[in-house]
Amino acid sequence: MTSNSPPRRKSLYEKIQGPEAVPIEALIERGDTAARRASADYLEFFRTRLPAVETLANALFVGSPDGTAWRSFYIAVHDLRSSSASAGYEAVSAISQSLEGLLVERDHENPLIRDVIKLHLDALSLTASNNARVPDGKGSARLIKDLGRAVDKIPRT
Repeated sequence: MTSNSPPRRKSLYEKIQGPEAVPIEALIERGDTAARRASADYLEFFRTRLPAVETLANALFVGSPDGTAWRSFYIAVHDLRSSSASAGYEAVSAISQSLEGLLVERDHENPLIRDVIKLHLDALSLTASNNARVPDGKGSARLIKDLGRAVDKIPRT
């Protein structure tokens, strides 16, 4: 290990063995606490991250974007999907997953793609609004289904 390397973290097995053992129940409780904290803080993270995602989307339609612009936007959307799923924000995750599928499976040259990306970003903005609670449940299921139908209008690549 070099001086710049972070120290090796103990495995779960190592943590529950020996004289400095931590009971597995205590480790589970720590994990639950961390998950609750991440969930509680997620909406603020999402609200601060969304404008950067929108900026990346806007860059796709100025001039002739290269593969790097599409990749950067995809990575940002993927980050929203995975972080929202981890934090328990199902609607944000599902909207992001639909947008992610659009970016991976559909023709970027189709003129409708801009409109469908904008629909997804509008749906994400709605979930970030201070005036609307995050729409998990029947309302979000209908919205997500409608977004899926919009994605289906664009031919696969």
